[in-house]
Parts: sequence; structure tokens; C-alpha cells
Amino acid sequence: MPGRAASAQAIERKNFIDEHIFGRIERDGLAHAPLADDATFYRRVHIDLTGRIPKGSEARAFVADQDPEKRSRLIDRLVGSVDWRDRWTYWHLDQWRTSQNRVGWAGRNLFHDYVADALLLNQPYDEFVRELLTSEARSNWYVGPASYLVRWAVFADNCTEIMHEDTADEMTVMIFQHFMGVNLQCISCHDGANHLEQVNSWLTDRKREEFWAQAAFFGNTRVMRRVELRNTQDEYLIDDKDPTRVGYSRSAPSTVRVTRQREGKVPPKFILGGETPAPGKPLRQELARILTGHPQFARAVANRLWAEFMGAGIVEPVDGFDFSRMDSDKLPDGWDLQPTHPELLEELAKDFIDSGYDLQHLHKRIVNSSAYQLSPNFPAEWKPDYASYFARKFMRRLPAEQVYDAIVKATDLHIPIQIPLTDKKVQYMVQTRGPADLRRSATLGSQLKQDLQFFAESFGQANREFNEPTKEGSIIQAALMMNSSLVKEKARPSSGSYLAALLAKGVDHERIVDSLYWQFLTRRPSVEEREMSLALLAERGRHAGSEDLQWILMNKLEFLFNR
Repeated sequence: MPGRAASAQAIERKNFIDEHIFGRIERDGLAHAPLADDATFYRRVHIDLTGRIPKGSEARAFVADQDPEKRSRLIDRLVGSVDWRDRWTYWHLDQWRTSQNRVGWAGRNLFHDYVADALLLNQPYDEFVRELLTSEARSNWYVGPASYLVRWAVFADNCTEIMHEDTADEMTVMIFQHFMGVNLQCISCHDGANHLEQVNSWLTDRKREEFWAQAAFFGNTRVMRRVELRNTQDEYLIDDKDPTRVGYSRSAPSTVRVTRQREGKVPPKFILGGETPAPGKPLRQELARILTGHPQFARAVANRLWAEFMGAGIVEPVDGFDFSRMDSDKLPDGWDLQPTHPELLEELAKDFIDSGYDLQHLHKRIVNSSAYQLSPNFPAEWKPDYASYFARKFMRRLPAEQVYDAIVKATDLHIPIQIPLTDKKVQYMVQTRGPADLRRSATLGSQLKQDLQFFAESFGQANREFNEPTKEGSIIQAALMMNSSLVKEKARPSSGSYLAALLAKGVDHERIVDSLYWQFLTRRPSVEEREMSLALLAERGRHAGSEDLQWILMNKLEFLFNR
């Protein structure tokens, strides 16, 4: 077969990930991409781990380094760094949609710092999640982890009273989506039968009563809006001490779901396996214990991170696990196996557990693999079916924050962004506490606020209240990169910029071209690109030509994509 010769390239299998990925490729006689060159890898791993492109001079030094262990040493340096913390704190808050309109500016800022500390200190992830699920606070403005759950409070029509069962439902949907990889939203309103047959075999067999039993772990949880303290709508108490709200009522009214029309209380019961809380133990503590101790917790976390690094999950969508389709020997009629590599997923989860739920370990495990380090260039005819093999690197457009930060990093033109309610100022969008900082920062003028907001929203930035991040393309994005004042200003050799410093050194045109390509694209120019760039500088002059070249490089697709 044509694929066999290409797949016979000598690529080192660095860990069990490679055994699974390349083992399946070889078994099926397919081709795979070669390893990415050092420059491509250097850019990719910086974007993936820190959310920012690297400096051109550092990339050149890395490429010139002859140490065979330089890639693993770089990964060790990046994972756990402050830049890594910034990127992954922002990522988590995007996942959990922690908006100031839900938890208050003070609550949002404190929650951000709580998550950032947990990541930087490498707190075991299961312990971290248990804190999120069990936190109690008189005010979420003073207790960091409390903002995770209170963000999902559901209100009555008066916008003050909390709907107890609705809130328990919403909390249940979100924790299972975030930490167990399954979306229970549909069965929170009705049984799965006659609704989900074409979507999820496992959910098709689930009853709404089972969902209520899961939500009953929040049966004693009280969430109260603290309007008696301040004229506010986003400061909350959370505890398990409300004597008027004991248990989950089958007849409770709802403002967001199909009306409940049964009688009595529902006892708590874990929907995966049926475990019930230990007698006399606090229900939320029991929920946290059962959830983080279940194998699906590690499986879901590993799969979500795999998708973030590799471009697609072993199970897709990452919050769409179908538990009836995980074992090829027990598939329901008419359904295919869901994971692309079920044994790999199990081993990733086990490795995560054995590491003590070490998130940094999981990051390193994935990005150290040769599978992660493959080139996006496939050596044979690509077919859609090959995608499930992870036989090459999937190119992806940078998310909104990373597009802006790449422009800032490449040009060295930083605009301080103040964090509201603090004296902190940050240089990169990924260092902010959320999208709303762009409209509230005291360091940004009114026009710049509008420009930054429109730019970020056009590139798919989430507002963390009603939508999630997207990497879809649009003609507006192309127009902004070509014509927006924001990009044009960054392209100029302004005082303090990378280009201004380069021109001040009096280097020749060849050096200018090489330096700009490394700074923006993390590679040297091709022969054709070098000739065209030199011709541009000769025609337009040193300053104008260099400015034009910067603008051209920012508008190349590879500047906007992670490859």
C-alpha cells in the first residue's frame, strides 16, 4: 500500500501515547506526517502552553541548539511558568463562564486569582475540584472557590429569590459538563426516550427522575443573593444550612424548565453507578468525593486537554460522552464505538490518576509525545477518514485573545490594560480577568476600548455570560487585519517597538527581512519570500518598506494559525 512507505519513517515513540497512535496507524497501513521542524515546534508549544508566540531571537537560538533533549527541556521550562498559568487560568474561566455579571467584579477577580494560584502551585486537580464543589461562604466576594457554583444560580421572576431546585439542576448540568464530559441538559426536562435516540444511546435510557436524584446532592444547599448588604445583584451566600429547603422536591415550581408535577422528595443518587451518600455525611462533600473518585472524572479531564492540544478529542464532542459506546464488545445495535483510541484514553486517565491528578504532568505527557509534535504536512493524499488517527497536526486559528497577543508580542507595542477594582495593569489580553476588562479599564481611551472590544468579539471572544469562544472565520476578521486602525498602528515603527529598535541598529535590508520573519512567523523566509521582501524595501524605502512588510506578515494565514 502507498501509505506503508511513508509510515515507515523512523519516529521515536517517546511514551505510551505514541505506542497507541503509531501502533494503530501501522496496523491499518496508513501514512503519517513527519515530525515538525524545530521552528514549527517552538512556535506551536509556546502558543499551546502559554498562549503567546515566542520571540524571534529565542526561536533562532533554539533551532541552532544541537542538544537532542532540547524539546523536553523547553516543555519543562514552560509548563508551570507564570505565562503558562496566565493562559490556563483564562482557559478555565472561559470553560466555566465566570462573568462579573454573575458573580460580581470582586468575586470574579478573586476567583481568577484562586484558580491562578491553584495552577501555579500545582494543586492536585481532584482536590481543586472538590473545593469548587464544597465551598461555603457568607460572600463569594471574599471566598474564591464559592464563585464557581453561585454563578449558576437561577432566579424567580422578581430577580431576587433563588429558585432552589432550578439552581440545583443548573449546578448539576454544569459540573457534569465540565468534569464528567456529558451534557445532562435534555434529561433535566424530560426522559431521554423518544428524544435522544439519534444523539446519545446512554442518555436515551435515562429518566428525568434519575437527574433529579443527581441534583438532590444539592438538596440542602442554600444560595442567597446578598441584597440586604449592598444594592447589588451579584454577591452571594452559599452554604448547606437552610432549614426551609431540605431535599429536592418533585413538585417545586420552575422558571426555566418543564414544570415538575410529582410529589415528595427525591433522595440523592449518583447517576453513574448509583452510589448514594454515606449516612450523616454532608451531601456536597459526598458528591465531590464520588465525582472526583469516579474513573470518568479523570477520563473526561484527560480527553478535554487532549482536544485542546491535539485539535480534537479522543471522544467528540468533549462533553458528549456516550457511556454505552465505550466498549466494542458491548455496543448497542446500530451504534459505532465512540472513542477513536479507547485504550489510549483509559491509559491517559490512569496515568493522570497515578500522578496524583497532576495537571502539569498531564500537559507534559501529551506535548512530549511524538504524536503531538507531528508536522501539519501530510506526505500522501489526505482523506477525511484519516482524521481519527491523529496522523498529522491539525492547524487551528488562534482564539481571539491569542490573535491580539500575537500582534502585541511581535511588535513589542504593549498597551497597559488595568484590571477593574485593582491597581494591576497587564500587557496581554490573556492576562486580563475576563472580556469585560476591555470596556472598563481605566488605562484605555474610549475609542481604543471600542476598537479592542470589536476586534476581540469579531475573532470569537466569549462574553462568559451567554456564549462560548469560537474559532470560526469570517470576512470581518480579514477586513480587520487589513484595514483596522488597531492593526495599522501596530505595524508602524513607533517608539519602543521591535521594528523601531531594529531600524535604530542600522542593520541592512537582509537582516531586517530575516528578523521580521522570525519575529512574526517563527521561521526564516523562503528564497522567494526573501527576494520579494527585499524588493519591497528597495522600492518603498527602509522605513515604509519595513512597515509594509510587518503588515504583510501579520496578514499571512500562518501568523493567525497554530500549526
